[in-house]
Amino acid sequence: MFLFGVIDNLVLWACLMAGLEFSDYVPVPRKYRCKAVGATIGALVGNAVSDGIAGLPQGFGPAGEVFAGCLVVLVLVPFGLRRLAGCNA
Repeated sequence: MFLFGVIDNLVLWACLMAGLEFSDYVPVPRKYRCKAVGATIGALVGNAVSDGIAGLPQGFGPAGEVFAGCLVVLVLVPFGLRRLAGCNA
């Protein structure tokens, strides 16, 4: 289980770092674009990927359902954008 934890968090970390790098290209209004938004989206996608991978032993169907369920939370990102509007990260 230790190795699973390492792999799980490495996937999450890699997606978070990718989100930081692509923060200028995320599909949000320009005034809300900052590294915090990119990191947030990257972390949410990374969590979906790592949880989807974790569900693979149950089969592709359940793994896909977990992956999709995690991605649904992305619709909440716009509700936090106003708070992040002043960020300079």
